[in-house]
Amino acid sequence: MSAHETDDKIREDSSPETGETAVETEAGHHVPDASQLEDRFPEWARLSRASTIWVCIIGLIYAVLSYHPLWHTDLWGHLTYGRYIVEHGSIPTTEPLLPLCQGMPFFDTAWLSQVLSFMAFEQFGVTAMRFLFALSLTVCVVALVARFRSRTDSFGVSLIGLTIFGIVSMKSLSIVRPQLAGLACFVVIWTLLTCRRWNWAQWIGIPLVFMAWANLHGSFPMGLALLGLFWLGKTGDELLRKRRLSIRGSMRYLLVLELSLMAVLVNPYGIGIFPAVQEIAGNPNFEYLVEWDPLTLRIFHGKAMAATAVLLLVLYRLTPRRISLAEPLLLIVFGLASMWSVRFLVWWTPIAAWYAVLHGSAVLNRFARQRTSRDEAAETSLQKKAGLNTVVAAGMTWIFFAYTPFAATLLHGYPKEPEKALEFYRSNLSRQTPVLLAQYLTEHEPQGLIFNSYEWGDYLLWTGPKDRQLFLNSHAHLVPRDVWLDYFVIARASDGWEDKLDRYGVNAVVVDKIYRERLINNLRREEGWNLEYEDDLGAIFLRENPILTGPLVVN
Repeated sequence: MSAHETDDKIREDSSPETGETAVETEAGHHVPDASQLEDRFPEWARLSRASTIWVCIIGLIYAVLSYHPLWHTDLWGHLTYGRYIVEHGSIPTTEPLLPLCQGMPFFDTAWLSQVLSFMAFEQFGVTAMRFLFALSLTVCVVALVARFRSRTDSFGVSLIGLTIFGIVSMKSLSIVRPQLAGLACFVVIWTLLTCRRWNWAQWIGIPLVFMAWANLHGSFPMGLALLGLFWLGKTGDELLRKRRLSIRGSMRYLLVLELSLMAVLVNPYGIGIFPAVQEIAGNPNFEYLVEWDPLTLRIFHGKAMAATAVLLLVLYRLTPRRISLAEPLLLIVFGLASMWSVRFLVWWTPIAAWYAVLHGSAVLNRFARQRTSRDEAAETSLQKKAGLNTVVAAGMTWIFFAYTPFAATLLHGYPKEPEKALEFYRSNLSRQTPVLLAQYLTEHEPQGLIFNSYEWGDYLLWTGPKDRQLFLNSHAHLVPRDVWLDYFVIARASDGWEDKLDRYGVNAVVVDKIYRERLINNLRREEGWNLEYEDDLGAIFLRENPILTGPLVVN
């Protein structure tokens, strides 16, 4: 049988008016050729294939971050303070939760982060904290990728920049705390500063970000330092090249710095926030904390920063781009601050990542071989915009969001059975979180003061009754110096630790086994103390004859 005699014979016809190709069936119906369908997506809503790939990469990063367990330290203390502010309708002026810190001035520079986090926890539960953690870092990633893509089309170079940002500051970023909101503000400001074109986004956006930052976390001076150093570098460049200053040149950075300084004053403490932040940062209690130690090559942070610094030196040697004075100024000042204290490394990292991408792209273009027509065609294909790419990007965004703990909570709710609910709760926390210890302590709440591990103070405050009396929490700057030093005497079971427990009226001891094994062993042998509970993480001891007088208050 010949082809023209079959029932499913088709005929292609081209319309002379529209040029569109149609397919005609035997029955005479015209079906448009799918390959020639008109893209009816508005131009502004169409995405390129490259953008779709980046949406998938960012979505994957967000999904992975959403499964990061909640650490057992700072987060719970900030939630506790957020609960206190919401319940009392005001920010306390002195430390409200720790009996040994009564009367200590309390400048809560993270009050907005604490309130928003507590409200999210109350509304959506523990997975909301994972969501806020992933959201803060994803904002940083999106801002950096947007800036990287403005200077290079290379996926490899941009991914190297993201890798630098992630690996160098990885350990500092693993703890959920208000500082992550500050870092997101820092990165957003940095990307606005490095835009090629200066418009309303900088004049309005940067001061607004500072206004929010001054209430989210006390690290906003790092952003002001960023603006100041950037202005100094641009001023030096302009003087060297033009021998004069202009409003369209370096002076605009000075003006936006002035606007930002005014925006910072919109906070509960006004101009008093500056000495408050300085006093907190200079508190001598921080000398005992590892995260405030100097940066050395013995730790992972130091090795990662050193490798990045070597990479930058190589790129600066090979780059054909002119090097602005702002670049070495920012890298050196923030680098020295990072070497002075590990806590400052997160501010150096996005700057280093940006300049690595900027000059890495220039070096790549300088040494790249001449592109073939095939390579050019592939690049054109990646940049071609289409509505289908938008549909794919939207679908992948939903998929990456839907398969996260927070989305599962929104869609399916919490387990109703007590055992499953507890297991669900524990699955969102780090393994070092003393969930069972805290549960036992709540069920057998002791009278009087509880001596606790520094790292567990926040969680024990959050999970206990509101009148629970703990020795201290992770807000080291609020602890009187004498109490702080006595804490280490007891925690290390140094000479006189028994007398100090008596002096403070401690009736219970809740400590971990990782760092306080010596104290646990001594308490096992000490008369007048009984081991009430023990698991793999720590132990709870109670005094046989509780001291009924209140704890010693040290002002």
